[in-house]
Amino acid sequence: MKKIVLLMLVVAACGRPAPETATPEVGEPAAPAAVVQVARDARTIGPEKSPEQTLIDEAIEKIKAQPNDAVIGYWVGLFGKNKINIALAEVSEDHALGYTVCAGNFRPITGKVTKRTATTIELYMNEPGTDPYDGHFELVIDVAGQTLRGTWAPFQPTVSNKAFALAKTAYAYRTDTGTYPEGSARLLTEADVENLLEEELEMMRNEIYARHGYSFKEMEERRYFDAQDWYIPMGIDIREKLTDLEVQNIDLIYRYEDYYQANYDDYGR
Repeated sequence: MKKIVLLMLVVAACGRPAPETATPEVGEPAAPAAVVQVARDARTIGPEKSPEQTLIDEAIEKIKAQPNDAVIGYWVGLFGKNKINIALAEVSEDHALGYTVCAGNFRPITGKVTKRTATTIELYMNEPGTDPYDGHFELVIDVAGQTLRGTWAPFQPTVSNKAFALAKTAYAYRTDTGTYPEGSARLLTEADVENLLEEELEMMRNEIYARHGYSFKEMEERRYFDAQDWYIPMGIDIREKLTDLEVQNIDLIYRYEDYYQANYDDYGR
């Protein structure tokens, strides 16, 4: 999976020399905790938020404030070949607010209720229109049945229309999911990773991100995690959600991935 250099600052981890650079996925740190804290602090003094991100942040806070609402929250299911999370934060005749997470995209949606009955709510909601793949949603919520059916059509003829059926789904961070739950449950040792294949190391690392709801852009990873019943796409930047234990584990995994790539012929022998 493609990597980018996030930080040039390095520290030693577990008494071993750290890599010369930390090389995480986009939005995913792979450095010791002290380095990650520097990155977290830097984010607070970065550029001003975009209008889109401001709307998403507002929606996230509104959802947190209404954890038991029958409509507010996460509606999850297939959107074409990908899993989508339509997160609704406010629903009224005057204003509806939410966001979508799908295939590595994180977009706010706004609109209003167009019809309300004793059992259903119909909404018309738009993405901002600042991205060539933005479009509009027509949604029908069966409140009692906790299902949401809808259609989506792009503003521009970039992709095909979509029809979908979603279910109200609660998100919970869990450390017992996936093939390698130890990546989030305890501090890994070299014995845990030294004989794993490169693809197994990558899976262990990606599962850590997936437990926090990271929405993958790469198709191979996206297809795999979208098929897992425990996985819900929640966002595209999960740096602040990673535990210090997970940060240390990610760093160890990355060092062995790099070692594998540099010593392919001899690795594991």
